[in-house]
Amino acid sequence: MDLSRLKPYHGYQSSFIPFSSGYYLYLASWDSTPTRFPSFSNLWVIRPDDHRILFADPAESSQIVCIYHKFDEIFGASISLDWSSQNDLQVQCVSDDGSYSINMELELRTTRASRLLVALGGGPPNPITVSKPVSALLNFMVNLLVAKGGMRIVGKTETGQPFYNGATERLMLVQRGSAVSNAKELGHVTSPTWPVEFGDSVSSVQAVLKLGTLFIPYEEELEDDRCLSR
Repeated sequence: MDLSRLKPYHGYQSSFIPFSSGYYLYLASWDSTPTRFPSFSNLWVIRPDDHRILFADPAESSQIVCIYHKFDEIFGASISLDWSSQNDLQVQCVSDDGSYSINMELELRTTRASRLLVALGGGPPNPITVSKPVSALLNFMVNLLVAKGGMRIVGKTETGQPFYNGATERLMLVQRGSAVSNAKELGHVTSPTWPVEFGDSVSSVQAVLKLGTLFIPYEEELEDDRCLSR
């Protein structure tokens, strides 16, 4: 892995969150990025038939997300995060064309194990942390103590972009949650109902939300004008 290519995206990022209806949701809300957008948010909806929808706020930031991931539909949207307490999060997403309205509520918690992983977590990637032996150990610890399987600290996206996801400031487990899309109940947070894969990122047994930094390549020429939201 060429560490010189990796750039930092800082903010909140979830794992794939499974709901009893067979839907998955994924949230990223970046407050600092290496792109022309100082901040942006995106919400992914993965239907039970593996149809993948990206909601991007602002709409033009979809060009950034599509450097790393592939979607079947893309929409500009307004996405807001409301913390009623440090462990209770409500996410609201309304597409710019008004065709989608999504509401997700999550009850989160930290544990001794998650706090231990944060304490052990490092900063930016270095040749040691991205080496196969160390990254395998990090993956093992995260899955043993928190995610219960599926989490990857080092890997590649489905478009072949390498990532390092080990710089964590706060790691929260999704204890309970629910979601509604266009007045349709998506159900409650549950164990994975089917295997979701976006490159090396797969559905973990325990859904999590982290505050930290994702390191991944970014160059302006990688942006794809064909990947604009509706």
